[in-house]
Amino acid sequence: MDNEIIEKIVNTAHHIYDKNMIIGKAGNISIIDESGEYIYITASGTDFKSLKYEDVIKVNINDLTYVSSENRVPSMETSLHTGVYKKRSDVKSVVHIHSPYATAFAFSNRKLRQQEGFGEITGEYIAEVDYYQPGSKKLAEHASDALKEDDSVLLKNHGLIAVGKDIDEATLLCEYIEGIAKTQYITHVLNL
Repeated sequence: MDNEIIEKIVNTAHHIYDKNMIIGKAGNISIIDESGEYIYITASGTDFKSLKYEDVIKVNINDLTYVSSENRVPSMETSLHTGVYKKRSDVKSVVHIHSPYATAFAFSNRKLRQQEGFGEITGEYIAEVDYYQPGSKKLAEHASDALKEDDSVLLKNHGLIAVGKDIDEATLLCEYIEGIAKTQYITHVLNL
């Protein structure tokens, strides 16, 4: 087990919780190791507020076998994470959250407009993936396909997923999208 990677995941989970970007036990975080053979991912049903080392599972990227010290199982979205890593060699971390404002857009019929402030604007709106059952093969396929072209996507009726060259970049992108979602929500309310 790579304690440095685990520590980054634990610290990021606590940061995400402290920033009110997670509701309950909904969300997951992963980092791929240097070999590209394993990912470290939060366990299924993990509370980010109290996440600890034992809540991070080492998973083989190819056959999804895993090592767990306390009979924990990896997140139900493990296939989504491994799918992203297989399609994007530049991605080293995946962060999936259900932050309130971005998730509100994911549940609404309104699109979330891209704004300046986080790199090049590649389209008018944040990319979206149709609704598929959480943890399903279809969600993993469609979301990882969408993330071949974009660094973030809204999962319809579900939440937000972002990727980065490291966990800090993926987390910062989540924070940025939550911020623009909040701004656009307030703008919509003010324009009613």
